[in-house]
Amino acid sequence: MSAALHQIIVIFIGIAAGFACRRLGVLSEKGTGTLSNLVVKLILPFYLFSAILSTPADVEAGGVLLALGLSALLFLFSGLAALLFAFVIRAPGNDRGVYVFELMCGNVTYIGIPVCTAVLGPSAAFYASLLNIPYNLICFSLGVYLLAGKLPWRKILNPAFLAGLTAAILYMLRIRVPSLVLDGCAFLGQATSPCAMLIIGSVLGGVPLRSLFGEWRAIPYVLLRLLGLAALALLLLRGAEADGVLKSTLVLMAAMPAATNSTMLCTIYGGNRELSAKLIFLSTALSALTLPLWAKIIGG
Repeated sequence: MSAALHQIIVIFIGIAAGFACRRLGVLSEKGTGTLSNLVVKLILPFYLFSAILSTPADVEAGGVLLALGLSALLFLFSGLAALLFAFVIRAPGNDRGVYVFELMCGNVTYIGIPVCTAVLGPSAAFYASLLNIPYNLICFSLGVYLLAGKLPWRKILNPAFLAGLTAAILYMLRIRVPSLVLDGCAFLGQATSPCAMLIIGSVLGGVPLRSLFGEWRAIPYVLLRLLGLAALALLLLRGAEADGVLKSTLVLMAAMPAATNSTMLCTIYGGNRELSAKLIFLSTALSALTLPLWAKIIGG
């Protein structure tokens, strides 16, 4: 079994647990909202902080800035592709923002970092964590606006973005953080992925199963999310003068399924979280086929 497929199966066990908790009444609607807030505002920041500063990679400040720049560039192209896609499929007004967000932002945290680490090695975890800096800035600004029609200016400088940015600055300045602090952050951050999967499963548990496969636009969406964007990234990065691990990490990140943050943000700020959960479920399920393919392509 490939490392990517192994990670996807692990993720689905977490989603199934959340689904069962919702159906059995263990995790309520209110509890799902509380857990979403906890992940976004506390657990995820600790995870990113420790992931960046605990890396065994030795990258100069210029390499860090290059990684951030290339990440932002790929988000820009993904956003343009998402806008074109939403226009072509004529997504309803209330759903258009969800489709755009889910194409522009993949699951670069809860699946992306573990898969990149498993496929490309520990150095990839560093680059994958750096990519989460522009990702979280987008999520809490343009992302919330797309999903809920709101632009919470006070939330743009959110804990996850600030934690990642602070860690990147400390890394570039070569300021050492005590291992006890990093171990404590890592200990709390380990709950990030399990909690996110419980949230997705809980939301799916509140949706009629028949409706999961009733959205025809999800089919072209999944194809573009899992195949098209990674192919675009591979093409754009072919001539870039950058570390091979960085380029491979960016391509693999572009192939990730839908971002689980969307369901949490819809829960917190409002938005069509049912559609979000459907796109997450379908794209994550099919990524069990596509991620091992991309891992083989970029891994040689």
